[in-house]
Amino acid sequence: GGDTSVAVNIGAIAAGASVTVRYDVTIDKPLPVGVTQLVNQGTVNSNELPSVPTDDPDEPGSSDPTVEPVVAAPDMTISKTDGGVSTVPGGTVAYTLNYSNQHATGVVLSETVPVHTSFNAGASTAGWSCVPSSAAGSTCSLAVGAVNAGAGGSVTFAVTVVPSVPVAVTQIANTATVADDGSNGVDPTPANNTASDTTPLNATPDLTITKSDGGATTVPGGSVSYA
Repeated sequence: GGDTSVAVNIGAIAAGASVTVRYDVTIDKPLPVGVTQLVNQGTVNSNELPSVPTDDPDEPGSSDPTVEPVVAAPDMTISKTDGGVSTVPGGTVAYTLNYSNQHATGVVLSETVPVHTSFNAGASTAGWSCVPSSAAGSTCSLAVGAVNAGAGGSVTFAVTVVPSVPVAVTQIANTATVADDGSNGVDPTPANNTASDTTPLNATPDLTITKSDGGATTVPGGSVSYA
């Protein structure tokens, strides 16, 4: 790591001949904030000649290091769906959160329990923590940890609608976010770190009634009891 020098003993090279040496490195993970490139300078020398910097073939000059751009900033995304379902008072809605990241560490998913609902731990992925409680308005989080470049995952966040919903409430709205610990810098596209979904709510009362006299008969002056 760091500025460690690595040497390769090539031996004798005939006049006009050439030798290719491959030199591989593994980039630290995570990288410090602000690191945007790797710079490497090779040299060649012999017992008869002084040390001579090797040239980058893209640029002229006797002291031209190779500069390799590094994209280390996390690029997190999240999507959310209820699967196209609708619900009723007392019903449960399970939201699927799909997330992906690039070079991110300390990834955390966050949710706010929607109005007119409560968090349903039994129908959710294990590990969610809600503060101060499972009631509406509480903040819930799920620690995901490190997510490698191009990788991601899927979790479930479920809520149960309260049994009695005020008049004119027609949907349950929910928003999820994804964030990391900032070790690799600022996300260049923060707009896709949030995802929302609305679930139709059918809270309209559906009243029914039946009526029966029990099959009784009556006479003038008699009484009839209807159930």
